Amino acid sequence: MHFEGEFSVPGKPADVIRRFADVPRMAACMPGAVLETQNEDGSWPGGMVVSFGPKRIKFNGRAAVDFDFDNLTGSVHGRGTADMRAARIGVKVSFALRDDPDSAGAATIVKIVSDADLGGVLADFARTGGIAVANAIMKDFAARAAAEFAKDAAPVAEPEPAAVEA
Repeated sequence: MHFEGEFSVPGKPADVIRRFADVPRMAACMPGAVLETQNEDGSWPGGMVVSFGPKRIKFNGRAAVDFDFDNLTGSVHGRGTADMRAARIGVKVSFALRDDPDSAGAATIVKIVSDADLGGVLADFARTGGIAVANAIMKDFAARAAAEFAKDAAPVAEPEPAAVEA
């Protein structure tokens, strides 16, 4: 299944890629994702629950990430399996960042290209509803990431100086 999409998040591209490199922080923005402690080989074990209407599938697997800070690009390679009828997934998600020309302030467009290999019970689903689910996951991730990044941009109130009595 091939998927392409894009979304905007607050911040300049150089700042956004540094935030993306905080893998546990970004995993918290991914709907249904749980991340465990990073392995010695650099991969991240974890899981993800994906809902398809009333059906829920929990995948367990691992992901590896790669970032090119100079070119503002990166990728995530993941593999997972579910107990449900040999459901399995392999996915490669690549992203590229660029300034958002429509933004009044600092914002970044994140372009996503994803190729997923779904097997078992998911193979037929990928052909019929996979793109709709991918769009929903991307939209939810974008909203969560924008809210998370907005915390970095929130101004910190300076304490008022104490009044001095004469």
